Amino acid sequence: MVFPPPSKYQATTGKGFTPALQRARRPYLVRNVLTGVALLSFTAAVYSYAILAVKQDDLGDIPLPSPPPSSANNNNNKTI
Repeated sequence: MVFPPPSKYQATTGKGFTPALQRARRPYLVRNVLTGVALLSFTAAVYSYAILAVKQDDLGDIPLPSPPPSSANNNNNKTI
């Protein structure tokens, strides 16, 4: 099977960044970090808003189902 020649951006041994890959990625570093911070901030804001909005809800108007009737026979029918 014929493989293409290795790229100059890939390390020949192991994993890691070659100097060529580091130079190629350098112009995008600041923009990528700012995009990541913006996405993380937006996600955290939506999550915290949703949690705070739910905490403020009054669920007292929702009727709860009545508990099942308890009988004396329930204690004798325990399964192990």
